[in-house]
Amino acid sequence: MKLTFIGHAAVVCESRGTRILSDPWWTLPCFGVEWWNYPSARADLATAHPPDFIYISHGHNDHLHPETLRCLPTSATAIVSSVTQLDATLTGLGFPVLTLAPREQREIRVGLRVEILPTWSDDTLLVISDGEEIFLNLNDSLHSAPPEVQASVIKYLRDRYGRIDYVFCGYGTASHFPNCFKMPGKNDQATAARRQRYFDGQWSSIIHRLSPRFAFPFAADVVQLNEQLIGLTETIRNAERPTERFRRDHPNAETTVYDIVPGFAIEEGQVTSPAFFQPISLAKLRAEMTKEIATATQSTAPSLVQIEELSKLLTRNLELCREYLSEYPGSYRALIAIDHSAAGIAIEKSGKSLRLTVVTTPDLRHFDLIFSTRFTYLKDALTTPYADEVIFVGSGGTWTYRDRKMISKNLHRELAVLLRYIERPPARRFGDQPRWLFSAKQIVKRLLNHGSSDLYDLNKWIVFD
Repeated sequence: MKLTFIGHAAVVCESRGTRILSDPWWTLPCFGVEWWNYPSARADLATAHPPDFIYISHGHNDHLHPETLRCLPTSATAIVSSVTQLDATLTGLGFPVLTLAPREQREIRVGLRVEILPTWSDDTLLVISDGEEIFLNLNDSLHSAPPEVQASVIKYLRDRYGRIDYVFCGYGTASHFPNCFKMPGKNDQATAARRQRYFDGQWSSIIHRLSPRFAFPFAADVVQLNEQLIGLTETIRNAERPTERFRRDHPNAETTVYDIVPGFAIEEGQVTSPAFFQPISLAKLRAEMTKEIATATQSTAPSLVQIEELSKLLTRNLELCREYLSEYPGSYRALIAIDHSAAGIAIEKSGKSLRLTVVTTPDLRHFDLIFSTRFTYLKDALTTPYADEVIFVGSGGTWTYRDRKMISKNLHRELAVLLRYIERPPARRFGDQPRWLFSAKQIVKRLLNHGSSDLYDLNKWIVFD
């Protein structure tokens, strides 16, 4: 078995005369113009010999990237899990699709078997076995998963496959949270470092419990080029690496770990193309990606008519979510600001009353939370299913808290309910029980799970000066 790292989450597995490519993304940015491959992917290593199969793990744009898929021959068969519901999308791109049920093993060539295992949040992992070696592609499927999901999946894999030879496991912070948040006193660098340390620790723990022969961090070769986030590049990428964390946590482990970059290859346990991580230089990044930075930071000012169009879409969402939002215990004023526009959309909650208005010259001092984004991002998020991923995964917006005290209320979660395509009202947040009973159960749940981390609670992640 030979494995070649193409870039980000793209890996080519070659065995028994068959090439399986995973999650290809290398043309253009993804999530609008928010994410860029860096260092550049080695697309030539994936396209020199066309793949026979293309595995798509889940629907996020950096794993299911239509522009890249259009560059690949439709003679390849796409392999997906039935839980991802990606069949129609891939068929629409011209690919024949092989859909596997959860925990179904399928022989795709004589002696070459694959299994796709769903984990959580519509994500999956891939196991490839050729009778001699076993390759496990975890992509994003475990390092952000709840502890109970990790434990269950790892036990299943160990019980079913025994000793695994190769594990590629993600370690990225793929989220707007918490780096896209601003507030008085926040230390951006320390906050980003805390977040990355957590995911490095997750990588280390997962690899230790799986105990493969070889392990590789991947699915994080990405940079964000807007001015707020580009300055965090060195902190995120150059801090203690997941491989360093693993060696520190488990000095006697038998697993060999390599910190790889595009172009790395390993065959039958021997590194045939050494390509290893080197610290990122922000100055070098800026020099090499001048044009990309210009593209990432350029946007068009919307008209007042377009702002009012967004207001109508948000008003519809507000009506659908009114009962849910009215249950929030407290009042607030939030502003949706559109890049390069003097106008914005105000959402005010007073008691149980909610009101949405267009404000032409808002006084920012009067708002508890300000969310800023591009017109196109928000319009797409409000009108197209899953397009809100540009905001919530791709970091396509900035959240500003005026008062540090407000972060304890996690007010961004309320606004986030509205910033997406909604077909039906959300379920009541307290279910069929009174608020006091719901609150009591939540307290007990937090006490029982006091060691676990809420990945989207500002109180747990923000570091202040």
